[in-house]
Amino acid sequence: MKKLNFGCGQDIKPDYINIDISQFKGVDKTFDFNIFPYSFNNNEFGEIYSSNVLEHLDDIPRVMKELHRITQADGIIRMIVPYYNCYGAFNDLTHKHYFSHLSFEPFYKKTSANYSIQEKFELVSLKLIPTRLGKIFLFDFIRLPLSFIFGQIIQAIDLTLIVKK
Repeated sequence: MKKLNFGCGQDIKPDYINIDISQFKGVDKTFDFNIFPYSFNNNEFGEIYSSNVLEHLDDIPRVMKELHRITQADGIIRMIVPYYNCYGAFNDLTHKHYFSHLSFEPFYKKTSANYSIQEKFELVSLKLIPTRLGKIFLFDFIRLPLSFIFGQIIQAIDLTLIVKK
């Protein structure tokens, strides 16, 4: 099974095709993730991993469409993105998007979103990664409501989807 490390930066993973917008040691291929279509075949990958990349891209629905296209049926896409009200989301001026625990629902759940998503995904897991402060509150059912009032409770979202075709 082919695996893709999408936006690897310097986090080079063995047994993955490591791609990034910049050339670092170990990067297998470079290109601009905002230019479509990506130069991969349909259904090429069984697994895609992406950590702290989507917030830098222009068109999230279009990126998700491309990731869906290049992933095999029942393939896995795991994404980590910064949580919208954490300092880490706003301290990088190259961030174009901010994510909550609800941001990806249009991809795996029928919603009243104002854009049409044809590609289907199934949610496997959605984990809220706490900050050091957030770890004081032991459970997500406490952390999540607190994060609506106070920042710096949740640091990131770790989301795993299965591609449905």
